[in-house]
Amino acid sequence: MKRVLIGLLMLASGCLAQGLKILIVTDVEGVGGVNDASEQLLPGQRRFTDSQRLLTGEVNAAVDGALSAGASEIVIWDGHDGSRTLSIDEIHNKAKLIQGRPTPANYYLSERLYDGILFVGQHAMAGAKGGVLAHSQSFGVKRIMINGREVGEIGQVAAIAGYFQIPVIMLAGDQAACDEMVGLQPKAVTVAVKRLAGKASSLSLSHDQAKRQIQEGAQKAVSRVKEYTPWKIAGPVEMVFEFLPQGDQPARTSRYAGQTVLEAFEAWLGKL
Repeated sequence: MKRVLIGLLMLASGCLAQGLKILIVTDVEGVGGVNDASEQLLPGQRRFTDSQRLLTGEVNAAVDGALSAGASEIVIWDGHDGSRTLSIDEIHNKAKLIQGRPTPANYYLSERLYDGILFVGQHAMAGAKGGVLAHSQSFGVKRIMINGREVGEIGQVAAIAGYFQIPVIMLAGDQAACDEMVGLQPKAVTVAVKRLAGKASSLSLSHDQAKRQIQEGAQKAVSRVKEYTPWKIAGPVEMVFEFLPQGDQPARTSRYAGQTVLEAFEAWLGKL
C-alpha cells in the first residue's frame, strides 16, 4: 500500500510539474501601430521590419503572462504571410516556434494537444464594422461561412480547435477583432491595442502599454483556462467562400463539405 501511495504521489507531482500547454496564434494586421497595407504587411515594404518588431514585442508579452499563470509549454504559430514574420532568435527563450507552409488542415492541432489558444496581432473578418485591415484569408474574399455562420480567421481557428476539444481563450488585436472573439467565446479575455479612427486610420496604444495589457490579459486567461469550453460545430459541415471580382475575374463562390469540420477544411486546403 505504501508503494502504491508513493507511486500515486509521484504521478500527481509529475502532472502538476507539467503545467499547462498553450498555443499562441499570430498575425500582423491586428498589431498596435500597424494600419498601412502598402507599407507594413509584407517583406520588402518600407515599414515591415517595424511590424515584425512590434509583433514580437506583443507575442513575448503574451508568453510572459502565460508563464506567470502556470504554463509550462508555449508554442507560437507564425501565422502571417506563410510563416515569414517571426524570427527564432527574437521570440521568448521559453517558447517554441512553428513555421512553414503549406498549413495543414488540422492547423497543427490534435486531440487536447493544448489547454488553450491565444491570438496575438489578430484582425477582424472581411466586412467587419470598425475593422482595421479587416479581411478573411485575403483581401479578395468577400465572406466565409461555416454552416451558414459568417466567420473570419478567428472563427476558422476556433472551429478546428473545437474539433480537437481545445478552447480559444484570449485575443489581442483591434477592437473589431476583440468583439468578434467575444461572439465566439463570451468568456474570452480581450485586449484592444487599437481601434479604427476615421476612414482607414487607427488609434493605437503605445507599444509599452499594449505589452503590459497583453501580459496581464494572458495571465488572466491562462489562470482561468479550465473555465472555458471549445466552440463545437456539429456535422455535416459546409464551408462557403465568396470572392470579390478581381481584374477580369468575376465574383465567384467556392464550396467545401465534409462530415466534420476537419473534413471540410481538408477539402478546402486540398484544392490550394
